[in-house]
Amino acid sequence: MSTHTPTHLEGSLNQGLKARHMTMIAVGGVIGAGFFLGAGGAIAVAGPAVVIAYFVGGVLALCVLMLLVEMAIARPVAGSFQRYAQEAFGPRAGFATGWTYWLAFLIGPASETIAAGTFLHVWFPAIPIWTFALAVAVLMTVVNLVSVAFFGEVEFWLALIKVVALVVFIIWGATALTGVLPNSPASVDTLVNDGGFAPAGILGILGAMMLVMFSYGGTEAIGTAAEESEDPVRDLPKVLRSTIVRIGVLYVLSMVVLTAVLPWREAGTSSSPFVDAMGILGGPVAANIMNFVVLTAALSCIDSGIYATSRMMFSMSREGYFPPVFAKVGGARNVPRNAIMLSTLVLFVGALMAVFAEGAYLWLASFSGFGFMFAWLMIALAQGPMRKKFEAEGTLAWKAPAAPLARWLAIVLIIATMVGLLFVEDGWKTLLAGIIWLLITVGYYQFFGQRRYLEVQARTSEPTRAVASDTKEV
Repeated sequence: MSTHTPTHLEGSLNQGLKARHMTMIAVGGVIGAGFFLGAGGAIAVAGPAVVIAYFVGGVLALCVLMLLVEMAIARPVAGSFQRYAQEAFGPRAGFATGWTYWLAFLIGPASETIAAGTFLHVWFPAIPIWTFALAVAVLMTVVNLVSVAFFGEVEFWLALIKVVALVVFIIWGATALTGVLPNSPASVDTLVNDGGFAPAGILGILGAMMLVMFSYGGTEAIGTAAEESEDPVRDLPKVLRSTIVRIGVLYVLSMVVLTAVLPWREAGTSSSPFVDAMGILGGPVAANIMNFVVLTAALSCIDSGIYATSRMMFSMSREGYFPPVFAKVGGARNVPRNAIMLSTLVLFVGALMAVFAEGAYLWLASFSGFGFMFAWLMIALAQGPMRKKFEAEGTLAWKAPAAPLARWLAIVLIIATMVGLLFVEDGWKTLLAGIIWLLITVGYYQFFGQRRYLEVQARTSEPTRAVASDTKEV
């Protein structure tokens, strides 16, 4: 049982998420445009050797998720790793972790609006991207405002479409590559006949890692969903196993098939390489079907992005970092309405950047990838001291397998991924932007956030103060 004590700013979230919902939240946050569209940018950097980058990314995701699930079972709170970083290293580290993740996951859905516009442009070239972005933002806002159970159900089916489509793509591509389908233009020779398997060498693989990790970013959303799980101790280990198997197998196998079917120099971000590959395998009809799939993938990622960021804002507000208005819950289903509305506003940034900034998708994806990597680094760093704390409290109900090794492996791979930015054209700009953001974050906390946080903590530490009930809007 968690020892978490609500503050006077807290509302109460409903425990309406089942294990299948949480699995698809993790899958939905990952298999989106960051994979279907962003894979083109990663392939352009590393060539067919991008398969290695996706495998390494899967190993890193497994390590981080194991560490996170251990902490989430012991302390299931909406703030998740923001709260763990705060308890392990102090409020400044907790604030930097939560706010950086909030920005990274907001940028993700913003980039998905560009992706959705890119996919829809195939069918409706005369309609501007901002029109699609507006419709998507309204739709996803409504889905998140209704209830957490409704959100979970919508996300389940949207994510299921993506999983089924990738399985079909892998099987179809594999039959073409093995000669089962006659007269197919696909060939395994495509993997090596243009500069070799790794045309850019190890530096190309390192350079592609940040875009690859942007694809994996979102798996940690299961931590933010822990507080709304029906049974975290029962469900989270199941979610961990199913998420890793589905994502790891689907990512690596589909990337092998993709790079064997589609010549790596033809991959880009003006269209999804999966749509192009399906066009090679099955013609225009198959390409249009895949275009629909990647569109639902973008919607799914926007949906899960709003969920994760609104819960992070909700948690940080009830801790005192932000105004308490974002810690209020409302309606019969107890959803954090104000936090959701704030999170949806950033969706329009993607549409604006698509109009005014050329190459906006790759820029947003790289910066968002930096934010995810920072959050993952804090998860790995916090797990050591938090395990000692949970053992002392008697709340450590599940231990991450090979935790010391997994922890250090995760830290090394994350640092290597960040260093890899130095080997990508203009990658240093993303790294510099991330460092500047962290400095701004620390500055904000020092001059504004720290005072509010200490005031809230002082009020909630008074032994006679009851937990107020006026934070719930009726």
